[in-house]
Amino acid sequence: MLSSSVKNSTDQSLVEQPRATAAPGRSRPWSWLAVALVALVLLQQFASVENWREKRVTKYDVFGYYLYLPATFIYHDLAGLSFVPAVIDQYQLTNRGNPAHPLGNFEVSRARTEPDRYVVKYTMGLAILYAPFFAVAHFYATHSSAYSPDGYSPPYQVAAYLAGLAYALLGLLLLRRFLRYYFSEGLTALLLLVAYCGTNYLCYAVSRGLYSHNFLFVLHAGTLLLTHKWLQRPRRRYALGLGITIGLAILIRPTEIIIALVPLLLGVASGADLHGRLALLWQHRGQVVLAGLVVGLIWLPQLMYWHHMSGHWFYDSYPGETFNFRHPRLKSGLYSFNNGWLTYTPVMLLAIAGIAVLWWRRRDLFWLSASYLALHVWIAFSWWCWWYMDSFGSRAMVQTYPLLCLPLGYFLLELLKRGRVAAIATVAVLAGFIALNMFQFWQLQNGIFVSEYMTQRYYLGILGKTQLTKDILAKFDTNEPDPPAAAPARSVFVDNFSQGTGPGYTAEQAPAGAAPVFRVDGQVQYSPAFRATLGSLPAQPGEWVQASIKAFFPDKEYNINQMPGLVIEWKRGDQQLKWQSVRITNKVGPPSTVYGGTAGVWDTVGFASQIPDDAQPGDQLAVYVRNDQSTKALYLDDMSVRILGAGTK
Repeated sequence: MLSSSVKNSTDQSLVEQPRATAAPGRSRPWSWLAVALVALVLLQQFASVENWREKRVTKYDVFGYYLYLPATFIYHDLAGLSFVPAVIDQYQLTNRGNPAHPLGNFEVSRARTEPDRYVVKYTMGLAILYAPFFAVAHFYATHSSAYSPDGYSPPYQVAAYLAGLAYALLGLLLLRRFLRYYFSEGLTALLLLVAYCGTNYLCYAVSRGLYSHNFLFVLHAGTLLLTHKWLQRPRRRYALGLGITIGLAILIRPTEIIIALVPLLLGVASGADLHGRLALLWQHRGQVVLAGLVVGLIWLPQLMYWHHMSGHWFYDSYPGETFNFRHPRLKSGLYSFNNGWLTYTPVMLLAIAGIAVLWWRRRDLFWLSASYLALHVWIAFSWWCWWYMDSFGSRAMVQTYPLLCLPLGYFLLELLKRGRVAAIATVAVLAGFIALNMFQFWQLQNGIFVSEYMTQRYYLGILGKTQLTKDILAKFDTNEPDPPAAAPARSVFVDNFSQGTGPGYTAEQAPAGAAPVFRVDGQVQYSPAFRATLGSLPAQPGEWVQASIKAFFPDKEYNINQMPGLVIEWKRGDQQLKWQSVRITNKVGPPSTVYGGTAGVWDTVGFASQIPDDAQPGDQLAVYVRNDQSTKALYLDDMSVRILGAGTK
C-alpha cells in the first residue's frame, strides 16, 4: 500500500505537469500532434461542406447574426433594414414570406413601437467576431470588378466561412494550453481528439461553424485559460481578457452569464477557499472593476440599438419564445432520439461520471464543474424549443465541452492508471466513440442522419449503414416495428382513380394507356380516402394495415416538413386513436437521403401500421394522401389497402 503522501505525489506527477517544470527533452509533443491531426480533420471537412461549395453560408439564423454588418457598413440602414427583402430574393439565404413579419423573414422581429419598426432578433456578439473577416471581404469586393460589394456576394460568403474555421482552430490552441496545466501531454492529446472528433462539436466547428456554439466554445476556452493565469499572477491584462471573453459570450447569448462562475469557483474546494477567493477578488477589485467595465462597454452598442429602436434599454427580441424554468425538459433534452445530448454524444457520459471523480480527487474543480453543468442543463432545456432545431445532437451543449474536459480528463486518468489492459480498453472505447461520431457526421452530410425528429427504429436502421432503403426511410416517419415476414395478407381496397369525377381527377401525367390519375396540390389537398370500421374489414387488434400508392411529381418538394404523406388513421368518433403518415416524395425513385426522391418517375410508396391493441369493432379506419403543406403537384394512382395477419409488437 502506498502512503497517502506518496500516492498524492504519484497522482500529481500524472496530472499536473507544468511546461516550466517538465524535464528538457523528455516530454513528447503528443498534444501538438493532436492539434495537427484535428486541424487536418477540420480542413478536410471544411472543403467538403456543400454550403461552402455553393458560397451560401450566411443562411437562416446566421443571416440574422450577420445582418448588423452589411446594415451598418454598407447600406447604412440598421434602423430601417429596407434592403433585406431584395437581398433575400437575390441570394435565397433565408425564408421569404413570413406573414408575421412584413420584412419577410424570421431573423427580424417587430419592435412593437409607434411608428412600427423592426429589430434584428439576435444580439450582435457574433457580428463583432465576424467583423474582421467581413472587413477583408468588403475591401476585396470594393476593389474588384468581379463581385458586388453588397455584403452577400461570394467574397463575403468565403470570408464568413473562413471565420468559423479560424475561430475553431483558435479554440483548439486555447484549449490545449489550458489542459496542459492539468494533464500530461498524452492525456491532453486524448482530450483534444475527443472534444473535437468525438462530440457533436465536429459539426459546429465546420459545417455549422458560424452558429453561436463554435464561438462560445472558443470564448469559454479563453475564459478558463485566462482565469488560470490570473489566479497564478493577477495582472490587468488577464482581467482585461476576461472582460472581453465573458462580455462577448454574454452578448452572443445572455444566458452564458453563468461562465462568470469560472473566475469565482475555479480552484475553490471549500467554504474557506470561497472566502479566500472573494478576498482575492476584493484585494484586486480594481482589476475586477476593469473586467466589469469591459463587459459593459461590449454591451453598450446593443443597449443603444435597442433603446433607439424600441425606447427600452432592455428589449425582448424573441416575442412569443420563452423559458419555462419550472418545467425543464431534462429527460428529453439529455436522452431522447430528438436531438438528445447524450444519445448522440455518448462520450460525455464519461465527463458526467468524472464529476464524481472530482469530488474524491480534485475537490477544487468539483464545485465549478458540478454547478456550471447543472445550471447550463437547466437553462438550456427550459427553452421552449428544447430540442434546438437544425441540430446534430443537442447543439446547446457544445459550449460546455472546454470545461467538461476537466471531469472527463480525471475520469480517464482513473482508468488509465489501472494497468495496461484497462488503458488499452479505455483508448479502444474512446476510439469507438470517435469513429461513431465521425461516421454519423458523414451520414449527416449525406442526408442519411437527421437527429431532429429522429425515431429509435430509424436510428437503429441506419446504424452503420451507408445507404437507405424505403423501409428504413418509413421508420423515420412512423417509428413502427416491422410486421412478421410470413404474415398472411388479404386485399380490402384498390382504387385506380378511373371512375371518379370532379376536382383532382385528371389525365395529366398518367402513364401511356393508363386510366386517369388523381392530383393533389395547393388547391386539392387530400385524395379520396378509403374508409371502413375495424369490424367491417374484418380485422383484429394487433394485425396490420398496409397501404401503398403509386406517385409521380414533376417538381420536387425538398422541405421534409412540407412533403406530402400517405396516411393511416384510426378514430373512435371524434377521438383520434392513432395517426401515422409517411412522406411520399423522398421515397419515389431509388432511396438516397431523407431529403431525396426523383422527379419525373412513377414509383410505389407504402408502409404498414399496426392496429391499436385497444381498438374496437366500431373504430374507423381512413387511408388517404394529404398534401396540405406544399403547393407542388403530386399525381397519384393505384391506392391499395391490405390487412396483414396478427403480429407482435
